Amino acid sequence: MFENLKKHGIKKKSLDRVDDIYFMLYFDENGAYIEVTDKEKKKINNLDSSSFDRDTKEILKNIENIMESSLFIISWSDTNDRIYLNEHPYLFELLKNSRYFVNENFEKIELEEGIKQLSLSIETLEEKEANIIRSTLLLDYTVDNFRFITEDCVVSDNKLYRIKSIGENYINTGELNSSFGEGELEKFLTISYSYFDNLDIDYRGYEIVFEGQRELKPEIIIEKIARDRTLYLKLGLSISSIDYDFLEEYDARSAVLVNDLEKKIIVCDVDISEIGNAVEEIVRILVKYQRKLKLREAYYLDGNLIIMQENLAKEFVTNELLNLIGRYKVLGTDKLKKYKIKTAKPRMVANLSHSIDFLEGDAYLDIDGEKFSIFDFISNFKENSYIVLSDGTNALVSKKYIEKLERIFKKKDGKLRVSFFDLPIVEELIEDKIGAATIVKDKEVFLGFNQLKDMDIPLPKINASLREYQDYGYRWFVYLLENRLGGCLADDMGLGKTLQAISLLSYIYSKPGEKPSLVAMPKSLIYNWENEIKRFNSDLSVSIYYGINRNIEEAMKSNVILTTYGTVRNDIKDLRKKEFELVILDESQNIKNINSQTTKAVMLLNSNNRFALSGTPVENNLGELYSLFRFINPNMFGSIEEFNYSYANPIQRDNDREVVQELRKKIYPFILRRTKKEVLKDLPEKIEKVMYIEMNPEQKKIYEERRLFYYKLVNDQIKEHGIGKSQFFILQALNELRQIASNPESKSDNSIVSSKRELLTENITDAVSNGHKVLVFTNFIKTIENICFDLDERGIKYLSMTGATKNRQELVDKFQKDKNYKVFVMTLKTGGVGLNLTAADTIFIYDPWWNKTAEDQAVDRSHRMGQDRTVFSYKLISKGTIEEKILMLQKEKSKLFEDLISSDSASVKTLNEADIEYIFSQ
Repeated sequence: MFENLKKHGIKKKSLDRVDDIYFMLYFDENGAYIEVTDKEKKKINNLDSSSFDRDTKEILKNIENIMESSLFIISWSDTNDRIYLNEHPYLFELLKNSRYFVNENFEKIELEEGIKQLSLSIETLEEKEANIIRSTLLLDYTVDNFRFITEDCVVSDNKLYRIKSIGENYINTGELNSSFGEGELEKFLTISYSYFDNLDIDYRGYEIVFEGQRELKPEIIIEKIARDRTLYLKLGLSISSIDYDFLEEYDARSAVLVNDLEKKIIVCDVDISEIGNAVEEIVRILVKYQRKLKLREAYYLDGNLIIMQENLAKEFVTNELLNLIGRYKVLGTDKLKKYKIKTAKPRMVANLSHSIDFLEGDAYLDIDGEKFSIFDFISNFKENSYIVLSDGTNALVSKKYIEKLERIFKKKDGKLRVSFFDLPIVEELIEDKIGAATIVKDKEVFLGFNQLKDMDIPLPKINASLREYQDYGYRWFVYLLENRLGGCLADDMGLGKTLQAISLLSYIYSKPGEKPSLVAMPKSLIYNWENEIKRFNSDLSVSIYYGINRNIEEAMKSNVILTTYGTVRNDIKDLRKKEFELVILDESQNIKNINSQTTKAVMLLNSNNRFALSGTPVENNLGELYSLFRFINPNMFGSIEEFNYSYANPIQRDNDREVVQELRKKIYPFILRRTKKEVLKDLPEKIEKVMYIEMNPEQKKIYEERRLFYYKLVNDQIKEHGIGKSQFFILQALNELRQIASNPESKSDNSIVSSKRELLTENITDAVSNGHKVLVFTNFIKTIENICFDLDERGIKYLSMTGATKNRQELVDKFQKDKNYKVFVMTLKTGGVGLNLTAADTIFIYDPWWNKTAEDQAVDRSHRMGQDRTVFSYKLISKGTIEEKILMLQKEKSKLFEDLISSDSASVKTLNEADIEYIFSQ
């Protein structure tokens, strides 16, 4: 095989003998390579391998073959003797298992189990002049100190990690660690997706959505008019902030768009070959005029650039360009003055006066002294795509400017009308300060939002000290109330939305004679509201309008009426006849569907003021946003058709960022949202809260049947055998009543569903949508199955663990590092030992453990060293059950509680008959 070596007189290598060898890993600009070295890092070329083990011999033989093959390779580089691992996969597979495969510090490189995820973490850095985006490529969402060996393997701290292949461009991943302007984000993401595979994007918790093909908007770009009046015209395509030249330069077949309003990163296919259609259309027009003018070689085509001679250019610009504006985005029109075409920015003059819910009066637009009524201006533009001035000049006006006029100005009874809510945007458009001065009164309402901290707003008598952000929320509520405006308090879960609302109700009813207020909510929150009102202001009279024997006339005698969405839906014929001072919707996402019967019913409620509470960032979903504001400020957006035309379509279809900013400016004063992270400095380290849930009728029925059964059984046993010999029956009774209180599914073949499940799922969805990770602790395996089923239904990724789970640490690591796993469901005992779960800051104890120590241990899985956020722990208690009784024992009879249940086997230790009576009585 190697006869040529002998023929050319190449001498056989002399072999060196060494005791220790190492396959040392190095890197250069071409990637990872290895060298065979001794313990002094001296490179060994000729080695006697007879004294090594079989695996090492195999590696050395492979290296020898590679080196011999390289003798026949001619290269201008001085690195052709380096053995790059990406070029020799078989050698790399051998090295992975070799004890002599080391880094430059002689640390053994070992292969870790499993496949890790590469993610691109993107954060915004606020600078003085503009925001800067910084991107960092991470391994498993946490590690940034790693290097690529091959496209599907990296090394970090002498550990090898398999990854999903990032593609053949892996050697250039260093460019993903970058900083750039905020306006370049879509281009950066587009390049990232075009050149690298299997990348996950971690940007502000935005959802990644993969769509099909999106149409590119064709562009006509006036590049320049030369001295000889030759016109340079370029054709292009664009989508959002990405243009044709960029897509062509990077050969991108997909575009990545950032939808900030709906918090989505949209990956869509694009076809830049559509540029050919645009070029063909323009050339067809030019050929027509070339023949008409009998010109020869009047234009030159170079790809998507068209250079046209003066006479042809005049014909095209004068007769055709303006007709194309409706279908093409035309850029650079300021260069067309020679052709009596100009870019115009109209000046608005308005004389508006305040009416009940709107402003009305007159307004006109001025271009170089020529005046146009707003509606004539809009009509002319929509007909011609330009405005004809008296001197024959055609004025080109931004289409976005016209669309903004359409959104703001309406005609009613022949008069111009403007919504009060559009006032800040109108003021930006009006340059005539005399006209703007006529709306000072309404302007002051908006300016007032900036002065809430300094306003003299008295705090009502409540049994609580409001934190700084809660005091601001209360002031915001009162300010809206006094100005007859609605609003949505959208604070993160656990920041005290209910307390702020109770403070507002206390303010209202500090004055006599006010009509009652109605608070609608999911049924699971009824008793929490009742308890919170009693806790913070027992002077407020409260009625619960819910259940079989409800009476609206009786309820109307109270300050506050608590009801459910279902009750409002069913009783709307009666409720719409009543006048309320205030209607508050808690968990207002329940009216997110504008066409649902519940939403329609809520809209019919008659009140002086309307507010909503929601822990979900409602401003991120356009349909829900419309429905919410249709309730709190009905005149803000008009009909759903008007809203879709003005806002939803431009944002969802065109990713129009100007419309996004305008919509945000419009709703900003009326949505108050603070996250835990923002107010962390105001909060203690750990907040614990009890959430009371009423059982549904079916659950209540089975619970009462079994309670009566065990009440008689236990008492009979005690009378006959004494309390000491009745422990088995007591334990059996405790255990079954606990299960029915929280997990009736297990006692009814799934025919009865726990009321807790709905509340838990809603709160988990709320927490996850706000970027929190959640722990759920329960005592029963069946409950874990039910919760996991509900999470699957919601599309929420989770992990689960019981005492039988073998790969506990692997699951813990996945939850800690992988941002895609939002929830960890486990048994209380499993979670009470040896786990570090600081990635979570929200905890739900679904069915409390009678031993408080076990609960504390579980909560401390998250609330421990390494936790940098406030931990919120929620205990779910079924009202009117043994759970509530045991909770009372925890508070009032702590010594009895310690004696009642032991920490290890849950056996009864000491109980007297009075205790039994208390626990099992109704």
